[in-house]
Amino acid sequence: MSQPFEPGKSPVLPVVESSSEKSGKMPGMGSKESRLKQNIDSNYADLICVVLCFLTGLCDSSAFNAWSCFLAMQTGNTIVLGLGASNLPRDAPYGWLKSLVSISSFLLGSFCFSRAGRLLGPTRRGTLFASFMVQVALIVIAVSLIQAGLIAQPDVNSTHQHHLLLDLIPIGLLAFQSAGSINSTRSLGYNEIPSVVITSVYFDIASDMNIFAGKNVKRNRRVAGVVMLLVGAIVGGWLNRSAGGMASTFWLAAGIKFLIGCGWLVWAPKKQDGN
Repeated sequence: MSQPFEPGKSPVLPVVESSSEKSGKMPGMGSKESRLKQNIDSNYADLICVVLCFLTGLCDSSAFNAWSCFLAMQTGNTIVLGLGASNLPRDAPYGWLKSLVSISSFLLGSFCFSRAGRLLGPTRRGTLFASFMVQVALIVIAVSLIQAGLIAQPDVNSTHQHHLLLDLIPIGLLAFQSAGSINSTRSLGYNEIPSVVITSVYFDIASDMNIFAGKNVKRNRRVAGVVMLLVGAIVGGWLNRSAGGMASTFWLAAGIKFLIGCGWLVWAPKKQDGN
């Protein structure tokens, strides 16, 4: 009910709050937030997953050369862990401990990345961007420790054992972030691309009833993933022999993951049904 107008007094007009004032947000913020909450279109995202296979080969080749363990391919680490019960291999008496740290860190990373994805939305633009930025940060921390001289870079022809406890730090960080790669491929729906596991993919390729078909998208993805993982291992080996050494492989991995993370910000959004 409106108040009556009294002579000599200015009429009191009702104050209408804008939707942005009610929500406590500045104008323009809503559109940015809604964009980050958009689900990305998974079409052509398989190309990103294939690049992640390259990064797995790149990083694991360096890790195996330096520490005799893997960061992403945990099958090999499980075998090394089992051999540790009989004090084998003899030239790497603490290889089982490095493998155990890698497995544990990978499991923890898988738990964290998957739970965060479910909470925030696994294929949202902002979720994928944040995931890759976390991976980049962990790689940068690990490689910075190496370049600071805290963790020695091995010579490709040396079997010298480095400081064990210090080696466990980058192994843990790098194995943790490796879980982000397989979480991304699973979230995007490309389970057939071997961002981590490769043995089952060999079987899937050979046992495919349509292996020789002219059009077989899943076969093509599997083959591309295997090839890129192999190429990554080859590139990692040669970079380890270069002046940059092991650190150069991880800087390259960090740079590529940074570009992928930024790429999600401009990736096409998922089309709504009926559009």
